[in-house]
Parts: sequence; structure tokens; C-alpha cells
Amino acid sequence: MKHLDKKIIELEKMKKNVEQRDIHEQQAAQAEATGQDSAQDNQQADYAEQEALWQQEVREGIHNGRVEINGSQVEFEKIGFFQPILHLLFPKDFLICTFDTEQQKVFQNEAHAVNVILQYTDHPGQEINMEAMKPEMIRNMKSMELHTEWVDDGVKEVNGQRIHYCSFLNPVAHGKVFNFLFFVDVGRKRLIGNINCNGKYGKLWTCIAQEMIDSVEVANG
Repeated sequence: MKHLDKKIIELEKMKKNVEQRDIHEQQAAQAEATGQDSAQDNQQADYAEQEALWQQEVREGIHNGRVEINGSQVEFEKIGFFQPILHLLFPKDFLICTFDTEQQKVFQNEAHAVNVILQYTDHPGQEINMEAMKPEMIRNMKSMELHTEWVDDGVKEVNGQRIHYCSFLNPVAHGKVFNFLFFVDVGRKRLIGNINCNGKYGKLWTCIAQEMIDSVEVANG
């Protein structure tokens, strides 16, 4: 009987040792996971900080008149369009005007696959409502078999003018195309801008486009 009691005690000790070992292993694993999560969080924070500094550098460059775009030094200057009704900072020598009428202007840079289209059309009679326009735009592109990856949309007040904007990606044969659209109502007219480029440069052109629309000045048409 004493031998059996001794055996039970030994088994209980072994059980406790195993449990303690399991607890230590779990704690070590949790500590390692926490350390990995912490390192990942630090990396993400560093990346976010670097990206914010880069965006600030790009915007300051545009505001000061020059910025590097894919290895090329590009000058920005405030230019008037449509009579002129619209003034904004524009990469004047970077883009070539390939189509020019009273209602539409198309600018291109084939080497960098960048296009800027400006339209000055009759007002459709309805105020701009991006919340309502978004599903309609996605539906229209879907009907053309274009899958749309929505990126962003919003509205900002610039020089007393409300400017609505949105951005999205569409797939093409060799990647994606990034589109940034902005809309401005001017009396009985509506100004629509479309900046598009290779999808991998979407962040750069989002930054450029935001600085361009932040510079918009509209005369009464």
C-alpha cells in the first residue's frame, strides 16, 4: 500500500512537471508571438512614417514648382483652361496636348503612360453626389466587363469651390490602370478631370492629383 501511495505521489509530481512545462512553453510562444507582432507593428509604423514624409516631399515639390516623376524633373505651373475658367497647377512640359476643343482637352505622355483629360460640359441639372454616383459608375464599368477596384472618394472645399473626387483601378492585359477623377460645378457648366496612369504609380499620381485640385481656382462662367 505504501508502495502504491509512493507511486501515486510520483505520478502527481510528474503531472505537475508536465503542466508547468506546458505553461512555460505556452508563455514562451506567446512572448515570441508578441515580439513578432511588436516588430511587425514597428515596421508598419516606420513604413507609414516614411510614406507620409515622401508624400509631403512630393507635395512641397509641386507647390514649389518642380518634382521628380519616375526619374524626370517635371515643372508645375498654374495654367488656365477653357476661356480660361479653370486654373490649376499643371505639369506643362511633361504632357503634350493631343486633342483640343472648346469642351475637351487631352494631354498625354506616352513614355510614362500618363493621360490627363479635361472636359467642360453642360451641367446635367443634378448636383454632384458621389455616394449616388459610385454604384452607378461601378455598374456601368461592369457592363463593359471592367472590374473596378474602388480606392477612394471624397469632397473638399478649395477657394470657396466644392471639389468632388474619386479614384479606382481597372484591370488591363498587363496590369492595372489607375484613374483619378474630379468634378467641379461652375454655373451652368461642369468641369470633369480624369488623370490616369499605370496602376503601380497610383500612389504617386494620387499625391500629384490632390495637390493639383488643391490649387484649383474657378472663375464665374
